[in-house]
This record gives sequence, structure tokens and C-alpha cells, in this order.
Amino acid sequence: MQKLLEAVLVPLIDLMLGIFFRKIELTGVENVPADTPVIYTPNHMNSLVDGFLARTRLPRGPRPLAAVTLWETALLRPLLTAVGAIPVYRPQDAGAVSHNEKNRDMFSACYEALAQNACIVVFPEGESHAGSELLKLKTGVARIALGAEQQRGPLGVRIIPVGLNFDARQKFRSRVLVSIGKPIDPIAGLVRVDAQCRESVSQVMSRVDEGIKSVTLNYPSWEEAKLMQRAAALYDKQTLANQEEASLADAFSVQKQLADAYLRTKERNPRRIARIVEAVNGYDRMLRVLSVQHEHVVQEHPRLLQAIYSLRKLSLFVVRLPLALLGIFLNGLPFFLTRVFSRLKIRPDRQSTAKLFAGLILYPLCWSLQARLLGADVFSPAIWWLLAPLSGIATLLFRERHAQLLEELRTYLKLNTHSEMRQELAQRLETVRVEVAELLAFDAQQRN
Repeated sequence: MQKLLEAVLVPLIDLMLGIFFRKIELTGVENVPADTPVIYTPNHMNSLVDGFLARTRLPRGPRPLAAVTLWETALLRPLLTAVGAIPVYRPQDAGAVSHNEKNRDMFSACYEALAQNACIVVFPEGESHAGSELLKLKTGVARIALGAEQQRGPLGVRIIPVGLNFDARQKFRSRVLVSIGKPIDPIAGLVRVDAQCRESVSQVMSRVDEGIKSVTLNYPSWEEAKLMQRAAALYDKQTLANQEEASLADAFSVQKQLADAYLRTKERNPRRIARIVEAVNGYDRMLRVLSVQHEHVVQEHPRLLQAIYSLRKLSLFVVRLPLALLGIFLNGLPFFLTRVFSRLKIRPDRQSTAKLFAGLILYPLCWSLQARLLGADVFSPAIWWLLAPLSGIATLLFRERHAQLLEELRTYLKLNTHSEMRQELAQRLETVRVEVAELLAFDAQQRN
């Protein structure tokens, strides 16, 4: 049964993730050994979506550990079975029996998987959260790695930190970077390979904490995070102006450099940070006054106009429009209902998961109703079931591509009829770039 569910549901989960996120980029695959048992340790900020991303996108099809309470939800049970999830009993889940006693089976299952050269996923933070930085890590990952080596070894287990970095984790059609860090040998440098030795466990967890932080962005508050990520985005677009769309990995590299520089500098040189804050806020205020977006301001407009008015662009617009309109007709109702559902009071780290499952239920339900009402008069129900998802995807692509072109054209006309606005924006953007460059240079000098 598990193999059948895996064959059916894992591709479906992967498809749903591919629809929800506009782009899922994976980097650091070369860090995953091909013939060694692996424990992946991602950060945990997006509830079940994190586990699904880990199962479908990380190499070698790892088995995630999941809170036992998830099995209480009937809709989740087949999905948990499909991904081979291993139940974990947290202190708040154990009830009358000690969670340590109940987790003996969990540790045994992990040891067995690692002994068979498999991969598992452990979320060391212990729970999903909406914070701007890592929670204090639980020691389970170290105890699993050391226990496996102690009882079933030598296995050569490697712990691999993973960063799940979302540009807007709750937003439909946002993007996510899955960044795989350098592997950690849990027993390297240890005096005792013992899962019960606090010193050994502490040493391993210190390296795991450092590893996860190397592939994630961590700020004391979301306000600071949003401001510095905005500064990095403005700086990145300026320095990568010749690239139509920089990779998420390249953008993350700049964000990571700035995040680390910010944390090291904000206490000893607050005036330098204040200048960046002022420059970013000033530039964004002007964008809001002009009702334009930064991405369209820095677009190379002569090439853009050639693209807009080329025969190819116009022909694609004409071809896609009817299918896009059909997609609106067939998917408008479930889209509206999913949006209504997403506006309920849901924890920020669970909103993406809620949207995914709402869509998983509402879209097929509406398609079935439409097939019943429309199928007999025009096409068979099977044809409607095929047209609905395909036309929905076509509508998404049409909206993203052609709406962007129209917005870029509007920005081009506005700025080129008011040259003083363009000059002022350029000057303010240059100020941001200079301030960020000076902070990075200052930080590098201080570290050297």
C-alpha cells in the first residue's frame, strides 16, 4: 500500500507545489553523498509545506520525521504514508506515557533507515514557527546520528543542513530557494560516540546550528529582515542589471552577505545602518508616489518595446487569450473560494499549507460540479476535467507574462515623459547601492 500511495501521491504533491510556487530552485546538490546515509536538517517556517518540499525536492527521496498528532487528521494520513513519514512524540503529544518511551520506536526506525543507507529529514527546531530567526535547536538529530553509529555503525552518517528560503512564504506564486549546505560528520573530533553523552551531543548540535545558519537568513525581527532584504534586492538588481532574471541562489548570496554584515555592524556602527535605512525608505517612498515598481524602473526599455511589438509577442497574446479566458471561467469560483478561506485567522507559518489543502479540495469539487452541469451539453465530463486544470495553468502564465509586459510599458511611458522623475529615481537607487557597498566593504575590513 505504501508503494502505491507513494507512486500516486508524491507526484501529485510535487505538482501542487509547482503550481503554488512560481519557482522552486535547488542549490548545493553536489554536497549530498550518493552512497552514505544522510540526515537532512532544514529550518521550519512553513508547516507541512516544508516537509513536502524536503520529500519531493531533496536528493534521494528522504523520509521526513513528523509530529504524531498529524496522523489524527484523516486527510493527512495517506500523504504521511506516501512520503514514508516517521512519527515523533513531542512532550506535549505523549499524553500519560513518557514521550521518551514512545519515541523508542522512532529512534529504532531512524537507525534502521540509516543502516539501510537511506535518508531522513529532521526539523531540529521541533516545530513550525513564524519567527525571523532559528529557534533553539532540539537535540534529537544529534542523538539519532550518534545512536545510529553507536548501535549500527560504523555507518558514515552525514548531517546535511538545509535552508528553505521563501521570498513570500504565504503568497501564491511566490518563490523558494532550497539551499543544501556542507555535510557534517557528526563523530569527527568527538571523544565519545555516545548518544547519552551531553558533551558529545552539544558539540554535534553546535555544528548543526552553525550549518543551518549558513544557509538561512536570520534577523532579530521581521522589520529588520524585510528592510535589509529590500536593500539587498535593490543592490542586487543594480549590480546584475545585465541579467534578465538572476537566480535565487545569486540573490540569496547577496542577501546572506548583507544579513551577516548587518548583524555584525548594527551595534558598533548604528549610523552606517541608519543611512541604509534612510536610503531604502526614500527610494521606496518615491516608487509609491509614482505608482511604479523597481523591477520595471531598471528594465532595459528599448529592448522591451521591441519585444512587446514584435509579431511573436502579439501572436502569442492572441493564441493564449482564449485559453486564458476559459481558465478564468472554469477556475474563477474555486480561486475565489480559496482566497476567502485563506483570509481566515490562520497562523502565518500555516497559511501556505492551508491554501494548498483548500485548493486540493475546492478545485476538484468545482470541476466535478462544472463537468456535471456542462458536460452533457458541450463535451463529455472527462474533457471538462482535462480542460479545467490545463486552462487554469494557462491563465496563470498569461497573467504573469502579459500583465508584466503591460506594467513595464506603462512605467516606460511615464518615466520617459517625465525625465526628471527618472533622474531622481536613478540618484536614489545609486545612493542605496553605494551605502550597501560601503557596509559590505566595512564589514570585510573589520573581519580582516
